[in-house]
Amino acid sequence: MSDKYQEFTDRLIQSFTNNMSHIPEEWTISERLSEKITMDGELKPFYGSTSVIALSEQDGAKCRAIQNELFARHADMFVKLHPETFHLTIHAFSNPYSVSNDNDEIKRDMEANEGSIKAEFRKIGEVYKGRTIRMKALGVSTGGGDVISIKFCPAADQDYQIIGDLFDRFERLYPLNKPYIPHVSLGYFKLKKYDSSEIKSLYDTLNYLNQGAGFEIELEVNRFAYQHHYHMNDFRDVFRVDSVEDQQKD
Repeated sequence: MSDKYQEFTDRLIQSFTNNMSHIPEEWTISERLSEKITMDGELKPFYGSTSVIALSEQDGAKCRAIQNELFARHADMFVKLHPETFHLTIHAFSNPYSVSNDNDEIKRDMEANEGSIKAEFRKIGEVYKGRTIRMKALGVSTGGGDVISIKFCPAADQDYQIIGDLFDRFERLYPLNKPYIPHVSLGYFKLKKYDSSEIKSLYDTLNYLNQGAGFEIELEVNRFAYQHHYHMNDFRDVFRVDSVEDQQKD
């Protein structure tokens, strides 16, 4: 087991444990969440690009079961993300957070970087095509005031080596300067105030759901995709590891 793998997993576990150990008395939602959803709980246009690995049908079902239980108890708190969009983000790129709220500026930023991103996808295919990455669920948590998600860590050193390399390649190319936290998002908090009883009830549910944590998902590097998104339930593949070579030949 490498020191880097141990440090990475220790950081993820500590972050998750801290989040679940301290129930906030007041819930603070960031102002920027209003760029993704409306006061009525509808998704707003959110244009940009990202890189993700879509979950298999089997692994998506595991996450959907947690989402169903969560929303059965707290549907009034969240804006639901469609299970068919479930994915684990590797690295985000151009979007209103990293560029501006101007779609023309975002588009120019996307066009300026897509050539380098595609070239990196080809290199990734040469090294990792056909490989898989096993991830172990730490549990579902808020991870801040905006999103509810299932947090994961690499199941073994070899899994860390791959997913860590994928992230590092694109962090060098498009620095976000944020620690990487592997997760599958289930929903966003609605833009309203929550009282202490609602927060405590939510954490009680999370602790209950996390009794069944520890399951694994297996990500296929072939399905690693560069996508454009138009809102948070609308992600469209531009190219994937298993198709980018064919695009090069065309």
